[in-house]
Amino acid sequence: MNSSLIGGFRRVMLMILVLWPVSADLLQAQTAPADPRVGRKVLVIRHGAPLRTPDATVSSAWLGEIFTVSLVNGEWLWIQEKGGWLWEKETVLYDGAVEELTQRVATAPTAENHHLRGVALLAHKQYRKAITDFNESLRKSPKNAGALNNRGKANYLLGSHPAAIADFTQALSLEPTNVLYLNNRALAYIETSQFSLALADLQSALKLVPDFAEALNNRGIVHQRLQKSDEAVADFTAALKLNPKYVDALGNRAYVWRRSKSYEKALADLEQAVQISPQTYEATNDLAWLLGTCPDERYRKPERALQLAKAACEMTQYQQWNTLDTLAAALAENGQFAEASKWAATAAEKAPEKERARVQGHLEQIVAGKPVRE
Repeated sequence: MNSSLIGGFRRVMLMILVLWPVSADLLQAQTAPADPRVGRKVLVIRHGAPLRTPDATVSSAWLGEIFTVSLVNGEWLWIQEKGGWLWEKETVLYDGAVEELTQRVATAPTAENHHLRGVALLAHKQYRKAITDFNESLRKSPKNAGALNNRGKANYLLGSHPAAIADFTQALSLEPTNVLYLNNRALAYIETSQFSLALADLQSALKLVPDFAEALNNRGIVHQRLQKSDEAVADFTAALKLNPKYVDALGNRAYVWRRSKSYEKALADLEQAVQISPQTYEATNDLAWLLGTCPDERYRKPERALQLAKAACEMTQYQQWNTLDTLAAALAENGQFAEASKWAATAAEKAPEKERARVQGHLEQIVAGKPVRE
């Protein structure tokens, strides 16, 4: 299941006079040497950084959000997925973010700079180092709700869900109506099977911001866990109405369709998710699984399932247990049981404890020369 941890750190910005960039269409029409920033990822270092066109502010970013630069005009970066220009000074290059922010900490070890480096470490999946920076930021500025939220995110991603709940709760004590913190605490409640508490937080967030797509998606997850399929589908559909390219919501709705044997609808959602985000392994892996293991033979496509399963494994360097399990199932569906057994055994070794019995069951089926069925 997919979910979204979000949130950031507010800080006061001086009002400045800026020159607006030209429209993206006009810039594309111009011929100029390729800018080295085009195609690179940037990390947002100001919560609420606006994305603009010459006519309006079209969106805003949260601290730690990552974008790929499509076009450049001076200090303005065109973010295609948001359809707006982002001011370069409110970002750092993703690849060098930790190094750049470490220099800032060395020059000025302020609460804000420790927090910003923690955000960069968080983005680079160095969660324990990030927590060290958040701790130092909070030592210097104990009432920094954003730092509490981000420490909660790091704890969540480390699997320390009670600690994450404590951090999100403390952040909410400072900012009770912050919908980002409510959403994040709900995710931690979901992971600890406290569904009523998760639902309460998501309902509060949606009361404050009815068009909060991430909260709708996560409420759908709660409904799915409570086996309320109709409500789950309604939430995922509502999230997709707000954001038609919301890949997580497509994957989550497809999961509900699969569980209810609505395989054609599940395939349609997964095909769309792969088209929107071809480099996201989850959607590719889910589509491969369904095409290789669907109980209804009308929807099984063994060769394509194997192709997609290999692609998902390549995206994860053959290290992610779920993609290896899918690869094993696809190989078995293609009659390659000996190779399938090897990958199934590796998947069983790598699988988390709560998934190990299920993956072990797949291994036993494959060793017995039987294909895996969902």
